[in-house]
Amino acid sequence: MQDTILVVETGGTFATVASGNIRSLDVNAGKGMVYGDSRVVDRVEKYNWKIEVIRPIYTLSENMTFDKLNALLECLWALDYSKYKGIIITHGTDTMAYTANLLSMLFGRVGVPIMLVSSNHPLVDQRANGMENFLGAMDFIATADLQGVYVVYKDYKGIIQVHLGSRIKQMNQIIDAYESFKDLTIGEITDGNFKLYVSPYLPDRESINDGHIPINLKPFTLGKRILLVYPYVGLRYDYFNIDDSIDGIVCGVYHSGTVCVENNAIDQSINTLIEKAEKNNIPVFIGELSSKNDHYDSFTNLVKSDNVFPIYDISLENLYVKAHIALSVFEDIKSRESFINNTNVFFEKVID
Repeated sequence: MQDTILVVETGGTFATVASGNIRSLDVNAGKGMVYGDSRVVDRVEKYNWKIEVIRPIYTLSENMTFDKLNALLECLWALDYSKYKGIIITHGTDTMAYTANLLSMLFGRVGVPIMLVSSNHPLVDQRANGMENFLGAMDFIATADLQGVYVVYKDYKGIIQVHLGSRIKQMNQIIDAYESFKDLTIGEITDGNFKLYVSPYLPDRESINDGHIPINLKPFTLGKRILLVYPYVGLRYDYFNIDDSIDGIVCGVYHSGTVCVENNAIDQSINTLIEKAEKNNIPVFIGELSSKNDHYDSFTNLVKSDNVFPIYDISLENLYVKAHIALSVFEDIKSRESFINNTNVFFEKVID
């Protein structure tokens, strides 16, 4: 009996062609170049697979919106996963980290692997790693025997890395590679086989395939208005127009887990933002913080507010999507904070 691999096409550079130094989507990009590739055909024959293709959205990933993400989620919620050996989602590199973190929270334990793949250049470009990423996803499905959401990406060293979707960070465009939260890549594809790395800070095979679902999240619609703020020297927090049209704020920190709280430059202090948020009852989530590190005294000088929530041991990308889920699903702030801080949905938390 043939197993079925479902390919969910969403666009991205993986589906582009270049003309006159301009890259644009090609509606026929995958037909011959991907599914007709001899290496893909060989794997389909070797594993007695058939490939099914759907296209719920088609976009350059920098143009990803909540409407498009909701269409993708609606498609994935409607699937009968028992029909498939695995899922491959083609996606653009620009926003794939957010999509991967989101899907990890919602589909990490559906019983099959969900692989996100992308390409750094159009597939016809000799520099492109897209086909190797796609083939790596096929090899993972064939050899890993793991459920979960993963990103496969060949890095600048030539290693086909496999990242947990719940830990992947935004693309490092300088080195043209993805990195996992706290540099904890879960494995790699070598000679057509998946190699699972072993570390006290990585889940083992038994944990990954555990059927226990930490929290059962019902379908919802993305649409909460959440600001994501990264700190930098000179950031004017007083410029933010904070009113009740905003549902939440996610604030990043510097390397030491700190933010500016300088009283002599209150316009550049995060306390200005916090006070505005408190007046409008807007929650402020602060990460990436480590529960094992001491706080600098500057962090203790944050305005004391019931609306401020330090979030520990997850990446800022994961915090952002968990905040969206929390504000969409839970009504009270205690449940929202508990979900973000205390629930380890699919190995997003790293306590070191």
